[in-house]
Amino acid sequence: MKDATIMLRVTMEQKQAIKRMARKQGMTITEFVLFNIMKSISKSELSELKGEIDLDLELKEIQE
Repeated sequence: MKDATIMLRVTMEQKQAIKRMARKQGMTITEFVLFNIMKSISKSELSELKGEIDLDLELKEIQE
């Protein structure tokens, strides 16, 4: 498995809030952030399959 680094810039207040939420769920900050990123990706994919949102980032109006 390859390792990758994801860096996020957050304020100290945001970092403390993330740390508190992670602890409440018994996770490290890294586990908490990755879990929520994956959950967000999953929700986006489901919404796209249902036709609720379009994740295609191409600028269709400009192409027409």
